[in-house]
Amino acid sequence: MPSKWASANDIRLAEGLTEARVRWCWGNGHVMAELAAIDPVVAIELSVLPACLGRVHAREEAAAASPASVTVQPSKIALISVSGPLTPRGSWFGSSLAGIASQATRAADDPDVAAIVGDIDSPGGTVQGTAEAAAAFAYAATKKPVIACVNTLAASAAYWIASQASEIVMSPSADVGSIGAMAMHVDYSKALEEAGINVTMIRSEQSPRKNEAHPYGPLSDDAREYIQGRINDAGADFIKAVAGGRRISQAKVREDFGQGRMFGAKDAISRGMADRVATLDQVIGGLVAKAPSARAATRRRSALFFE
Repeated sequence: MPSKWASANDIRLAEGLTEARVRWCWGNGHVMAELAAIDPVVAIELSVLPACLGRVHAREEAAAASPASVTVQPSKIALISVSGPLTPRGSWFGSSLAGIASQATRAADDPDVAAIVGDIDSPGGTVQGTAEAAAAFAYAATKKPVIACVNTLAASAAYWIASQASEIVMSPSADVGSIGAMAMHVDYSKALEEAGINVTMIRSEQSPRKNEAHPYGPLSDDAREYIQGRINDAGADFIKAVAGGRRISQAKVREDFGQGRMFGAKDAISRGMADRVATLDQVIGGLVAKAPSARAATRRRSALFFE
């Protein structure tokens, strides 16, 4: 039975370790001595421990000196949910566009991720944040396969994002489309007048157009023209992004992609808006079958620590 205490000098003389390693070995030797003192069954000779630790340290240094010698094949599949009404920060009812962008970027840069799957079921969302989320999908597609699985709706902003993937796969009952932008103005003035309610807008003199699209009166021609210009710009950006993602001309998107209409799987594929029909389970199953197993690269810590 070894002594409960071991000196640092004894360990250094036994193995010729550096001062830093002596301190480390001393701490571990102390622990192992305590274990041996508590339970005689744990009979680990402290004289063997420094040599074992020295070999582990040598392997660690060798691995750090030549990291390129170890090749790890990516084996994970990242699943990104794009669901419900899409808004910049998200809500109880729909995904966050900022979150989608962040997840796609992280998955693209993760060396353990072999492919990315977008699980899409959304009627669309705001213009704000959509371009950034779509750009993150486009960035990811330059680094690894990105499959947009329409399960079962990719409309408007959701299709903008899906169009940047390497491939668009639709479940048999899915719909895609609604390419374009829109805004709505509601005029409650007559209803308010009948109810005896009169709304007076008071603006700062420096900002006579502030909240010019309010719902308490008709939309002015000037306000309508301004809003129409903003909508046209957003629609043009949408078409340009879809054309780039699908690798087709903007003219084809304008002429063949429905001009705002929705299409089922068969029509969408014939128009070039999607690539094939498959369920989410089939898509993931196909990727799993192709991905290398990560188990071969996994080692137990105990096998590394004690030889």
